[in-house]
Amino acid sequence: MVQVPKSACKDSKNGPIGNSHGSEREPIEIDDRRKHTRYELSVPVQLCVTDHPTIQGLTIEISEGGFGATISTLLEVDHRMFVTPIGYNTMWAVVRWIRGRVYGFEFLELSSEQQQMIRDQCRKLPLHSCSLDF
Repeated sequence: MVQVPKSACKDSKNGPIGNSHGSEREPIEIDDRRKHTRYELSVPVQLCVTDHPTIQGLTIEISEGGFGATISTLLEVDHRMFVTPIGYNTMWAVVRWIRGRVYGFEFLELSSEQQQMIRDQCRKLPLHSCSLDF
């Protein structure tokens, strides 16, 4: 389990979080082919960015490689942070894509135990609608 330093997050009002190269977000083309099957998961998630307030969100889906969530705070692609979906341990993740207020996160540096836990949890969840064959 990843330990989050207490100084990494502050409990206060959400504000924009971004890199030094500006706050404008440009549309990103996404290749929707996935390595991992996606599963429906709707649970609160906390995002912890060093020296910024804790960010609250809601997951939409999860896979062995990452998850999607709605977030009200502005983030940027390639922004790294600790994430804690309810029912899961804290994990290191990076923003990979943005579509409005929906963000795609990729898990980073998962231990074998974390990988197995996510795999086991995913098998218990219904498939996300994007993963169904019609």
